[in-house]
Amino acid sequence: MAAITCPNCEAALNVPAQFFGKKIKCKQCGHVFVAADPGKPAARPQAKPVAISPPPPPPPPEPEKRVLWDEEDEAATGGMAKPLGLVEDDSEVPRCPHCAKELDPPDAKVCIHCGFNNVTRAKANTVKVWAPTAEDWIRHLLPGIIALAVVIGLIVLNIVSAMNMRSWLEGSFLESDDKDASGRKKLYVAPGAFIFFLAAVSLMIFVPAAKFAFKRLVKEYRPTERIKL
Repeated sequence: MAAITCPNCEAALNVPAQFFGKKIKCKQCGHVFVAADPGKPAARPQAKPVAISPPPPPPPPEPEKRVLWDEEDEAATGGMAKPLGLVEDDSEVPRCPHCAKELDPPDAKVCIHCGFNNVTRAKANTVKVWAPTAEDWIRHLLPGIIALAVVIGLIVLNIVSAMNMRSWLEGSFLESDDKDASGRKKLYVAPGAFIFFLAAVSLMIFVPAAKFAFKRLVKEYRPTERIKL
């Protein structure tokens, strides 16, 4: 907040710092002028050549004005202060309240320059990273592909063993001379025991391999980003 004198009626106005450089309206006489920062030296006006020009066109309709209040005057007068008028300028564009750079697009929720979130009013931490290369993709996805191949191989192995386990055991030392009702020789150990044992061992490998393949190929399929130093 700083005191500025109206150039028309010389009334002292308390103007917030964010209004410096903008057009304001005097609350005493209604004169519109640009609020200059009292901490900066005023620019010396340069002489301009006089040129004969045609009569100016009629002035356009005045833009809509926002009414702002002088906080100090409001406190001093118990809420009865006169409004301090701020004249809208068509050249103004939406800007980030944190870094004052132009928002792109104008209704952007997050500033692309500093990461300030206009909704949560918090600034995100931004870092520059290298884009993943083809080598990064291969090194990241290859272990997941191998784990997936192991999962598929275990499924195929258990299906094939369940269908052919008895034929694999026939003619081995596990085959006895006794025959069953169908005329085939009996086995000392049932084929189902080998099938169950193979399935139990496969399951201990299948579960962690399947979890790793899902995590690497689906959940975290992008390579880890490398931060630029």
